[in-house]
Amino acid sequence: MEHQGIEVSYRESRSCPRPIFNVSSVLENDYRMSYKPQLISIGPYHHGRDHLRGMEEHKRRYLDNLLHRVGVEEENLLSEIRRREQEFRDCYWSQFKNMTSDDFIRMLVVDGCFVIEYLRICAGVYRHRLSGDPFFAILPINCLLFHDLMLSENQLPLHLLERLYSITKARDGGENSTTIRALVVKVLNFNFSYCLNFDEPGGNGIHLLDLVRKSLIPTNCKNPPEGKYSGINGIRSNRHLRLAGIQIRLKAGSKKVIDVEFKKGKLLIPKLVLDDSTFPLIRNFVWMEQCNCYNNNETQFTTYLCFLCDLIRTEEDMEYLCKKGIIVNDFNTNSVVVSLIHQISAGVTYDSSNTYLTELCDQVNKYCKQSLHTQFATFKDTYFSTPWTFISAMAVFIVLTLTIISTVFTVLTYYYRR
Repeated sequence: MEHQGIEVSYRESRSCPRPIFNVSSVLENDYRMSYKPQLISIGPYHHGRDHLRGMEEHKRRYLDNLLHRVGVEEENLLSEIRRREQEFRDCYWSQFKNMTSDDFIRMLVVDGCFVIEYLRICAGVYRHRLSGDPFFAILPINCLLFHDLMLSENQLPLHLLERLYSITKARDGGENSTTIRALVVKVLNFNFSYCLNFDEPGGNGIHLLDLVRKSLIPTNCKNPPEGKYSGINGIRSNRHLRLAGIQIRLKAGSKKVIDVEFKKGKLLIPKLVLDDSTFPLIRNFVWMEQCNCYNNNETQFTTYLCFLCDLIRTEEDMEYLCKKGIIVNDFNTNSVVVSLIHQISAGVTYDSSNTYLTELCDQVNKYCKQSLHTQFATFKDTYFSTPWTFISAMAVFIVLTLTIISTVFTVLTYYYRR
């Protein structure tokens, strides 16, 4: 399946090789709103927006409480970040020339300390909550906050968060052995324990969302050697795969949603829960990969989404995967999910001949071309797909058998009479 879409380049002169992009500069008006924060702004892209100003007071309260608790002066934080202002500015696609140096630095400190303190409370590192704190007093607000923290436009550079986290560690030594990466993974595994499993990733990260993305990628998701495959255009729908004799089954025990496997005629797919938390997460992962932040070796979620797009062409395809327990759909109807998957995947670009699923797609396509598998599966689907077709087939078989027996006896009777 061929996917064409966004291509975004960045200024090579910048010190940050993977800048944080502004979705609004690329996507159409009716689609970009899916990436906009609804409750809180983190970082410069939405700083000062009218509908988000109500949370500025709460962010400031988090900062003041943190400074008082650890005994650090705000000016010390501002001075530390000011020395690296241009480095942090270069991590964003826009330069924000309308923001003065003081405003930019203060915004980074306030937003960064808020994120760190929020993660500490969620992870149980710091258990005291501020009186009247809306983020933990009202569950829907907490869910909305976490949703906004996972938006690609609502990000701070990870090395900024790591520096602020290091400076503001409690002096009692309780956090000395804890990294911000471990803190994030702990919070994620608590919030998504019903559907996902996160591991602390190695290597460098761009920002919080990138860290979350990497923590969901299994170690066995590797691309094939360059040039080994060519002309691989995905797979057919699950209806066609089943007609070709492929069994589509739930990969039990795996919470790495992209860890798809093909073995001995069985396509094994981990359970995917689609709801208001997981779907925006995947959507923002795909957007990051489409912004040329990564080379083709790191387009796992783009590849996975396009795999789902190939597999789910109709509502019937979606219904089958739901019945098998492969997809848990928390949206109203199957048509909504089918439409969303195709809407997002229609605007992506990647090299389908060099992804972590290329070899799997090649194996599946070769299996489908074996005529014996296809003929047997077609026969099975035609005569044994439902109890009624099975009964009808058996009735025909019995009538045909009785007819043959009757004919044989008639011939034998005629023969012996002679």
